[in-house]
Amino acid sequence: MTRDQLRLKIPAGVRDLLPGEALRKRSLENDFEKIFRVWGYQEVITPTFEYYDVLSVGRGAEEDAQLYKFIDRQGQILTLRPDMTTPIARLISSRMRDDRFPCRIFYMANGFSCEDPQAGRQREFYQSGIELVGDGSPFADAEVIAVAVEILKTSGLRNFKVSIGHVDILYGMIEKMGLPEAQKGRIKAEVSNKNYVGLQELLDEFNVPVEGKEKFMQVITTRGDRGIIEEALRLAGNDKTGAALKALSDVYDALEAYGITANVEIDLGVLRGLDYYTGVVFEGYSAYLGFPILGGGRYDNLMEQFGFKCPATGFALGMERLLLSLEKEGGEIGAVPEPDYLILYEPSKAAQAFKKARELRDKGKIVITQLSREDRDTEILGRAGNIVIF
Repeated sequence: MTRDQLRLKIPAGVRDLLPGEALRKRSLENDFEKIFRVWGYQEVITPTFEYYDVLSVGRGAEEDAQLYKFIDRQGQILTLRPDMTTPIARLISSRMRDDRFPCRIFYMANGFSCEDPQAGRQREFYQSGIELVGDGSPFADAEVIAVAVEILKTSGLRNFKVSIGHVDILYGMIEKMGLPEAQKGRIKAEVSNKNYVGLQELLDEFNVPVEGKEKFMQVITTRGDRGIIEEALRLAGNDKTGAALKALSDVYDALEAYGITANVEIDLGVLRGLDYYTGVVFEGYSAYLGFPILGGGRYDNLMEQFGFKCPATGFALGMERLLLSLEKEGGEIGAVPEPDYLILYEPSKAAQAFKKARELRDKGKIVITQLSREDRDTEILGRAGNIVIF
């Protein structure tokens, strides 16, 4: 590809947003901001890049390989942010630890991940999300899930579910089967990807007895309402998994109080990819994509990595994934509004034209002022609405 050809291209995994697309994204973000604020959340903005030692916290080897890294002139390794949770954990630990807790934070930002691009998965992406910091109760978990459900409803998406689980359901069952810590990552990856064939092959490879394997698969693949928890308790039979199921039941009770369980299901196989999650986790799915449009959960140990032990939970919504789901559900990209008035003017009448435009704009009208030219005025007059000529 020649240099001239390259100048008209953009790299793989990034995209331009045309006026209609940008308008719809901004409109959704404005709606989400209103929701976040009425729930008591306040906005923060963090740097687009930070030190690698900050943004690599809580990330496994696979996630670390997806970071965009570069070196500054002082030899420090810097990284484009892959999400907002870790930057906010650093921000609160370093600059807000003396604030009143719990504190509620929201953000709207872009992130970066060096993965193979495909529909709904870009190397640069946009997120909207919240973090509720300083409250370890099940009501805090329920609050962030309730906010997630509300913004999905507000977006106009009709067919969606939020699946909730707990990371210790899996980890407790791995302990019960006596598997070494080194094997946990491989099992976690297969569960996260819902690759149940590969998961059974792994359990065979690890020589898990048939009864233990059957119970494990039955629990991990179970989804439904609270009624599935009692059966899972019987099958799991260990304290860690039992405590996780009890915590999940408590959160579900709180979600019932919010009146949103019609949009929620318990999925005992829900996991999040990052290692910093410690408790209840959740993912939001539309009926049109095979991957989540939002995800989050509890990460009570993350801020301790920055010297500030404090419980926290939150979620992030992927804007591209939401927009793709809305498109597949039949929602059209909003048309760019046409101007209410077009003012054509001669150079000698510029002051009068600009004064008139200001009067109309003060009334909330969309006004374009344009220097009059005979070679195009005929075309403009033929397709414009309200025209003022000076």
